[in-house]
Amino acid sequence: MTDEKKRETIKFFIGASTALGIGMLATPLVASLVGNRAAIFGEESTSGAIPVEICKSPEACPREFGVSLDELRGGPVFKLIKVNSMAIPAVFGLVRATDGREYPTAYVAICTHFGCPLNVSGGKYLTGFFCPCHGSVFAICNNPAGCDRGRFLEMYVQGGPAVRSLRSIKVEVKDGVVYPLTAYI
Repeated sequence: MTDEKKRETIKFFIGASTALGIGMLATPLVASLVGNRAAIFGEESTSGAIPVEICKSPEACPREFGVSLDELRGGPVFKLIKVNSMAIPAVFGLVRATDGREYPTAYVAICTHFGCPLNVSGGKYLTGFFCPCHGSVFAICNNPAGCDRGRFLEMYVQGGPAVRSLRSIKVEVKDGVVYPLTAYI
């Protein structure tokens, strides 16, 4: 590799690292500004979430957005859902409730603390998420009667610096496929 190529490679990595750092610093500021105005946009305004329609119905949803129940029985599935100019990182999974039933769910896989991508916890069943950036832990309320920390199927904060529950994605099952309808970001 020539010295010129080495310099260009180093410049690229320094530029990319700088851009990433600025983005990470700006994320909480942007989130706080959007959160303060979330009531203007409607649903789930008490939690500061903004609804983003992915599909009006399962019939109007592209097949590639859906995940089959058979696939979910093998464990959680990650999908990057592209809506207009937005990409929503989603994790679909089955939750085993205290009543013994399986419930299909989906969540936006971004930490509510600082916007870092999350790691899934659990095996066959989705039980929570862990943030590798600052250690926030999110756990699912799998009791249909509700939990001390949250509503049924809410991914509440179990520990760490995050203070808001994980954002959910409203799903609907049709013909054995789980389709995302609305993401709350």
